[in-house]
Amino acid sequence: MKRDRSTAATAPAMAATNNSTAIGGYDAYFGTYTAAGNTVTQTLVGALSPADAGKVVTRDMHVIDGVLVIHIAMSAADGVSVVRTLRWVREA
Repeated sequence: MKRDRSTAATAPAMAATNNSTAIGGYDAYFGTYTAAGNTVTQTLVGALSPADAGKVVTRDMHVIDGVLVIHIAMSAADGVSVVRTLRWVREA
């Protein structure tokens, strides 16, 4: 999340269908998932952006030293490639 959310910010338009929508530098969603091999497919049941509810996204994933890493590759409207990375660490 963007640290200073005191003013409205417009996120760059992303062309990828595997992207969910950030609002003011923040993105949130929940839903169900299935994992197979090195991919995870998520069905977004609810999301910060109502347009994302119902969206199905498939992303690359792998586990490194007990950390689940999910990569979300996309291209901005200006053609610049962006890779968002989610890291999930299991606490003991």
